[in-house]
Amino acid sequence: MPKHDSDYELPAPGTLQMRQPVELQIVSETELGFKAVIDDRYIGLIYRDEISQPLRIGEYLKGWIKTLRPDGKIDLSITMLDADSRDELEEMIMRYLQSKGGSARISDKTPSEEIFKIFKTSKKNFKRAIGRLYKDRQIIIADDRITIA
Repeated sequence: MPKHDSDYELPAPGTLQMRQPVELQIVSETELGFKAVIDDRYIGLIYRDEISQPLRIGEYLKGWIKTLRPDGKIDLSITMLDADSRDELEEMIMRYLQSKGGSARISDKTPSEEIFKIFKTSKKNFKRAIGRLYKDRQIIIADDRITIA
């Protein structure tokens, strides 16, 4: 019989910290995203717009505490973007563009599945990275492509 959110305990204050790495098991899909059990004790949610890879019920994966909400609910991330991984993604995008002759038919309008297939990251993280590259005047963004500036 499936468990309900109320079957899981709420973390005591100070038990979990934001950005803390945790072990997740995907337990169900909702309108908002996927519910996951955290370290076999708590329940949290990975929002649909932050999912960077296909998820399956029963799957185990590493995640991070994104937000500890006042109502006791926990928001989760499966793509932790620290400064190192941000820089790495930007470098990966630039190498990809160079391998395509300086321009590629990929942009912020590209489907998230395609972005994940190429860069192994969420569309949100990809858009953030190309935004920084654009701001640093390293790329030019058109509707259907990105070009090295």
